[in-house]
Amino acid sequence: MEVNTTEEEEEQSLQCWPPAVGLLPCLVFFHGSSEKGQTFYDISECRCHVKNIPGLQGKLIGTCSYGWLVIAGDSISDDCFLLNPISTKKIQLPSLAPDFTWTDCVLSSPPHRPECVVMFLNFGYGILNVKSCKPGDVEWTGQDLELHDEWFDDSDWGVSVGVHNGDIYILTCYEHLYFVKFNKSCGITLVDLKVDDSTSPLTRKFHSYCPTYLVETCGEFLRVHCYILHGQLMDISVYKLDFNERVWIRIKNLKDQAIFIGSSGAQVLACSTKESRIQGNRIYLTLPEDRSLYVYDLDLCGLEVCLPCPNVKADWIQNDWILPFFEDK
Repeated sequence: MEVNTTEEEEEQSLQCWPPAVGLLPCLVFFHGSSEKGQTFYDISECRCHVKNIPGLQGKLIGTCSYGWLVIAGDSISDDCFLLNPISTKKIQLPSLAPDFTWTDCVLSSPPHRPECVVMFLNFGYGILNVKSCKPGDVEWTGQDLELHDEWFDDSDWGVSVGVHNGDIYILTCYEHLYFVKFNKSCGITLVDLKVDDSTSPLTRKFHSYCPTYLVETCGEFLRVHCYILHGQLMDISVYKLDFNERVWIRIKNLKDQAIFIGSSGAQVLACSTKESRIQGNRIYLTLPEDRSLYVYDLDLCGLEVCLPCPNVKADWIQNDWILPFFEDK
């Protein structure tokens, strides 16, 4: 169900957006309950803009795709909806129980398309908890799926989820890449693509943390692999999936594309930098409980660190990238 907004509300929302809105993602700092509003960091001008989008107050962003945010409930609310942050249009989703724990969220396609699916996932050891629905559904379809690696005879667990051409894919710790196949009732089956794991990046290093992220850009399905040692970002490598050969191929040039990874790890965006003031072939990354912005240059294999919005109060609870779109009238 779509909740309409008045022309006055829409006009107010269009005001004071950063100039690069619609071209580049904004890094958004969400404040604690003591303060209304959100702080938006414009990476093209290195400036901060404070806005108040009521639909975001006290909420968590599940993901941002196609200009829409999936807004999840919090500890005191089970409200869940899709939100266009520019027009403030809302599409109500079924209530999400406060006791449901989720680690990742995906929106498979724009909400006006009939094949659109909203999915929340909880990656557990040996099990994957999934809740999915289509806009307009009155309840979530829940499912628990076992993840097991036969070669090691061990429980497996999910590490990342991504979308390519409207299809959802899940990557696991033991290097299984699953295609999520839906039936008519929104139930799912995991289909192992059997990608050659010898082409995968090394995911286990002593005393290190190696998160990996899936993202689509320019028709390619990419895997961004980070190497973090003692809480410090050390290196980033990027791979693309060859769907025909079922192998990961390392790439060192994103051309005019840039990738943006949020501190939650569930939020990954890619976009062109052609019409912007920033350079392509870079990866912008924020880490949990860290206000710093890391910028990795794939050309130089170099890392820059800056502190965006130094005046943001210490009670901020989340930062994430969002890429709003202006809707056609």
